[in-house]
Amino acid sequence: MTVRPGRARFVALLPGLVAAGIAHGACLALTSHPDGASLVRIELGTGHSTFAATYVHSVTRTPVDEQYRVDGDTIVETEIRFDQHGPGLPTEADAGAQWTRRDGRYVVTMDRRFDRIVMRVHAEQKPTLVVGDRATDLAQWGNRAIALSASASSCPVQ
Repeated sequence: MTVRPGRARFVALLPGLVAAGIAHGACLALTSHPDGASLVRIELGTGHSTFAATYVHSVTRTPVDEQYRVDGDTIVETEIRFDQHGPGLPTEADAGAQWTRRDGRYVVTMDRRFDRIVMRVHAEQKPTLVVGDRATDLAQWGNRAIALSASASSCPVQ
């Protein structure tokens, strides 16, 4: 078989392109709740399993940062940081977790596992899902309930 010079470069690149196409990370799915209509799917990327949710607390009007990781098809909350106590925020650490104060903020580590997380979002609270350097405004679909779930496999092509 004779390979033309331009084609040789393509053939040499082919294994890398195939590997890149096969490599994937977990997938986060946001759906409308309770009807389940798909809103968006976000790929975490190869080798990444963490993401964050940030918002302004509805009562204290201060920032809250929640850290998560994907473990198979499960979402694991690993940490929450906040400035002031408010309804719905932890008042003590779970068994085996830590409650500390760092840089003027409360930091609670945890290992809370969820099949899915249903949240009520409101634009005034600036709810944001952060994956790597990408931020998704969760209020872009209006003030509503949204369900978040995870899959260990890559996001399906839409």
